[in-house]
Amino acid sequence: MSALQSGLTIAPMSLAAMVVAPFAGRFADRLGGKYLLMAGLAIFGLGAGAAVYVAQLDSTSWTFLAPLIVTGIGLGLVFAPMTTVAMREIQPAQAASASAVLNTTRQLGGVVGAAVVGAVLQNRLAVAFHSQATASATQLPSQFRPAFIASFDNAAKGGLQLGRGQTGASLPAGLPPQAVATVQHLVHEVFTHGYLLAYKPTVYLAVLVLLVASVSCVLVAGGRVVSRHEAQGVRKAA
Repeated sequence: MSALQSGLTIAPMSLAAMVVAPFAGRFADRLGGKYLLMAGLAIFGLGAGAAVYVAQLDSTSWTFLAPLIVTGIGLGLVFAPMTTVAMREIQPAQAASASAVLNTTRQLGGVVGAAVVGAVLQNRLAVAFHSQATASATQLPSQFRPAFIASFDNAAKGGLQLGRGQTGASLPAGLPPQAVATVQHLVHEVFTHGYLLAYKPTVYLAVLVLLVASVSCVLVAGGRVVSRHEAQGVRKAA
């Protein structure tokens, strides 16, 4: 997919979150956000897991439509209840400081989470690329096999910076012209299969964290249900 196609593919997730979030905020203000937050995290995780489950090498934008809508619904159910639960017992004089702590913690969690997921993906790519390259190298003359495998090992370990149609691996030196097309096909095949093999368990790990977070919401104190006037004040402070 191009960058535009990728953006259009995930657009339904954002639209679903935009539609759901205002209603989630109102219900959280009036009824308490504990169970909405629990449901949102679970739905978010299940939607993300479904998107990974249906992902195949020949997937199109339509393949991910339903899972991403579900993911967006879960996302919309998370943010407003999260603020309500975190801020509901805060006194007005402390609202600004508490909001700053909440936002800082949220940003820090995003940074750490992205770093952990990236590290796991990098590790899985190294394993998947090596295994796929080793299997595909059997189709090459023996003198080119070590260089073919090493190019993927180096690509995975050195960090991938890719654009559309790129694989991060280089062709072995000294290839005869008639073999270039065959090797290019093998390089593409190794990359696509290897990336899919690495991508799925990485995202499943993130889904597991979301489901654990959902279950952990049972530990959140019930608290009192705030009035509409108080809820508006909390939202303004946050």
